[in-house]
Amino acid sequence: MPSLNSVWKKNTDKVVEVMPEETMGIGRTIWQAAQHLLTASGANIVGPVLMHLDPSMALFTSGIGTLIYNRLVGVPAYMGTSFSYIATIGYVMTSPWGNQGMVAGGIIVAGLVSILVGLLVKLIGHRWINLLMPPIVLGMVVISIGLLLAPTAYSMAMSNLPLALLTFTLGVIFATKFKQGSVMSALPVLLSIIIAYIVALVFGQVDLTQFIAAPLFTLPRLIIPVFDVRACVPMGLVTLTAVLMEHLGHLQGTGSIVGRDYIPRASRSLIADGIANALSWSGTPSVTYGENMGVFAITRVFSLRVMYVAGILAVAAGFIGKLSPLILSIPSGILGGATFLLFGLIAWAGFNLLNTEKVEMGKKSNQIMIASMGTLMTAGIVVEFVRPVLAGIKPEELAAAPATVTAAINAFQVFANGLRFGDFDLPALVGVAVLGIVLNLILNWGQIIREIRNGSSAKA
Repeated sequence: MPSLNSVWKKNTDKVVEVMPEETMGIGRTIWQAAQHLLTASGANIVGPVLMHLDPSMALFTSGIGTLIYNRLVGVPAYMGTSFSYIATIGYVMTSPWGNQGMVAGGIIVAGLVSILVGLLVKLIGHRWINLLMPPIVLGMVVISIGLLLAPTAYSMAMSNLPLALLTFTLGVIFATKFKQGSVMSALPVLLSIIIAYIVALVFGQVDLTQFIAAPLFTLPRLIIPVFDVRACVPMGLVTLTAVLMEHLGHLQGTGSIVGRDYIPRASRSLIADGIANALSWSGTPSVTYGENMGVFAITRVFSLRVMYVAGILAVAAGFIGKLSPLILSIPSGILGGATFLLFGLIAWAGFNLLNTEKVEMGKKSNQIMIASMGTLMTAGIVVEFVRPVLAGIKPEELAAAPATVTAAINAFQVFANGLRFGDFDLPALVGVAVLGIVLNLILNWGQIIREIRNGSSAKA
């Protein structure tokens, strides 16, 4: 009977710079896959909770999506719950007329929109992405993806600062102070979370009530989709704005970390993302995860086989009733300490993109674009910090406040809501991306027209 390693085909001996097409031994593969799953699981369970959806189904569908995406695109990525849809889905689920069936229909529509955009890119080519979103725009978008997540990491870390500092410190030590290729350096995030969790258990800071009460096994619960414009239209708009920009930023950011240009695969990537999203209708809408980009940046292991195993583990996790409560029992401080480093590394990928693409920092147009996008990004970070505070202010408290205070808070609420259309919020990330695209068109329109003409001449 052949060994597992021989069935797994030829494995590389490399411990870093393991490229997507390369494989590793089954043991190393499983540990790396578990690290990706655990890294994604915090948000992949918190997201469904905020959306009033089932975390177990979110894990199950994220695994299916991960398998589909990696197989069809060949770009290492983990598909997890997209936070861009939280406001829309939360509104539907808490409305008197809303239900999960309508959310399921909206998720399918969101996936179909992504597929249609991918087909359009296939028809007209990916050059328009480079024209509308050159490296300077995409680099700033990737930086924004990381830094706009900072308030999330900060708020989780501040919920239990000692645990956050412990997790962060362990992660840094494991990633930098041990021999490259050792277990410690290969699994810094996973090990730091596990050790911090054990410490939290010892000091009685873990609530295992839900874990104890949960059944050992559970079956995925499929939802019958209902297609209602009140859910489908807003979710389609979110896909065309926030998710599209986020996805292209992730694709460019992953390419920057791996050292490959993945933009030519944009069509395939959007189509696969749409398929994965549409098939997750019984769980939560999905998107490639920025958190896992941070894992790639630390471990330098990009093997597609690792992501396949991560997908399989996530699917299996959907059947284990106690797994979601176990992961949900991890104190927020621990997750905050882990993501503090990971989100920063996503921002690093954006800076690295600006460097590798040799963006001219002394060029006036580039200075204006970086300054403007950076200012809006900073405003977005402030918004993410103050929005929870403003949400906690009750109308009766505001009515009793002095007129000047009320006016100031109202102005701050307008600022914090950003671009709001009815019940639809346009996230700060989209604002940064749109601003970059518009400035690029204004400042570089002559060069863009020349490239379009040259492209048309070449085709002729």
